[in-house]
Amino acid sequence: MIAVLTILVFVVTFALLYQRSEGGHLVVLGGVAAVLVIGAVSGNYTPRMAMDAIYFETLALIFGMSAITALLARSGVFVYLAAGTAEWSEGNGRWVLVMMSLVTYVIALASNSLATVAVVVPVTLTICYRTGFDPVPVMIAEIIAANLGGASTMIGDFPNMILASAGGLHFHDFIAGMMPICLVLLAAMLIFFERRLGDWRPVANPAESGWGNDEDLRRPEIDRGLLRLGLITFSVTVAALVLAGIEGIRPGWIAFAAGLVALLVGGFRDDEFFAACGGSDILFFGGLFVMVGGLNAAGVLEWMVRWLEMVTAGHGAVRAIVVMWAAAATTIFVGGGTSAAVFAPLAASLRLDGDSQAAWWALALGIMAGSSAALSGATAGALAMNQYAGFLRRHPELAAATASMAKFTHREYARWGLPMMGVFLTVSTLYIAVIAG
Repeated sequence: MIAVLTILVFVVTFALLYQRSEGGHLVVLGGVAAVLVIGAVSGNYTPRMAMDAIYFETLALIFGMSAITALLARSGVFVYLAAGTAEWSEGNGRWVLVMMSLVTYVIALASNSLATVAVVVPVTLTICYRTGFDPVPVMIAEIIAANLGGASTMIGDFPNMILASAGGLHFHDFIAGMMPICLVLLAAMLIFFERRLGDWRPVANPAESGWGNDEDLRRPEIDRGLLRLGLITFSVTVAALVLAGIEGIRPGWIAFAAGLVALLVGGFRDDEFFAACGGSDILFFGGLFVMVGGLNAAGVLEWMVRWLEMVTAGHGAVRAIVVMWAAAATTIFVGGGTSAAVFAPLAASLRLDGDSQAAWWALALGIMAGSSAALSGATAGALAMNQYAGFLRRHPELAAATASMAKFTHREYARWGLPMMGVFLTVSTLYIAVIAG
């Protein structure tokens, strides 16, 4: 009965999250309260157990990397890179897609996908409407490239930060285990889009050349002082994270110290401070860990481990692949961070003959594939939709051009994302089968 009630709280919480584009951390905190009440009444989940369920190292990583990302973004370097790339590619739709995807991947290596998409999508919309190319395929490619970039490093996305804490993994582990396969998948994505686009030409009625003078593509001025401080802070942090693996120091606390430095030198206003710290994300994931701890206390995760052992008949590599596909399917509906928190105990239970870390890479690849399949799974999906809608509201003069282009909807995204997930999972299955032994 306790397990059923806890699962019900999970379902209701994420149903409510589907109805909101902002304030998700408040919804999760409401779910935390319900789980703690159930635990207190049943006696099987105490506040001390809830505290023990939190991966504080993950929260430290989120804090540190959010602050460093905010400092670099404040300098203007991300917008400079995106605008310069789009300007250089102007007039050739395929080059816009390829170059913006590559720039998105690079930015996402160190910045979460929300910050990355917030930078590249407005630039993409401007350049595509000026040249008459449909921006929707480019935006979809950028969201998927952001997922791939985030999955490539320990600091690139929230799921990897969770897996690093749960699996005791270090920065160089992700570089060796995830970046090579993600680069292969990035190449596969670009080939897929090239073949799918076919004879991709500008629309018959592109926007007038003089529209939207407020959407300037000139490279913005960079605050060189902030950029210098940001690059120094980031470089020292990455070097320290690499050395941490050699010295056996946990990376979360290095990121936390670096975040304090970034906040100190960034000159953030009082109203910017909470966002620069990643406050909403910290509350969201801290609450999520407590909720997952409630599932564990109710025996739900133990039941999942037993079921997994039964259906895979003790074959470790098969078990890792099943976890990868299950995580992909789950991520479509609940997002990558939730899947990472829920499936981390399953990955920790796997014993493989080959690479001992293969279970974690299987889980990370499954989450990345699911995040790429649908807007509901992509962390930045709702943000991209809002940016697209807001852009068109600001420029009603684009109505004629927009009418002849695809609409950026859940259905249109799925037309590209679901096949892409199939490609990613197929290639990743071969990769895990080889390294898991």
